[in-house]
Amino acid sequence: MIESGALLTQVHPREERTMTLRFPPTISDAMIESMDVFDAFRTGEELLADRFPRDAARVLRKVVDAEPSHAAAWELLGRAHFAAAQLAPAEDAFRRLVDLEPTSAWAQTALGLSLDRQSRHREGAVHHRLAAAMGASSHDSTRVELVDRPAD
Repeated sequence: MIESGALLTQVHPREERTMTLRFPPTISDAMIESMDVFDAFRTGEELLADRFPRDAARVLRKVVDAEPSHAAAWELLGRAHFAAAQLAPAEDAFRRLVDLEPTSAWAQTALGLSLDRQSRHREGAVHHRLAAAMGASSHDSTRVELVDRPAD
């Protein structure tokens, strides 16, 4: 596994506060290539949890290429792209997730959010409606109401 960045903690001598600096991991293409699919999935999870979404997306691409019907990998890849503000790839990953799991309210919400962030609110509203109908959360209903509200 890859250690997801070095930590440096420094305590200020006069004050009781701690400052922690995180250094990004160094992940080469050769390292990704040498990982098996399971290790790549787990490493992608760790990188995303440690707030390195771009590196997570690079690693997770190997997983979805090797296992194109692995819904959890598509979800993780979509989350990584979304967190890195790579919205078109996030949309693609969430669309694939919806194809694999059409009854997943979470997948519908995630796709709706990725479309919303691209200012494609009407398209996103379709997925928020589906998620709301599946009983996801009240936030989906609110997003639909905002899109359907008549202009003043």
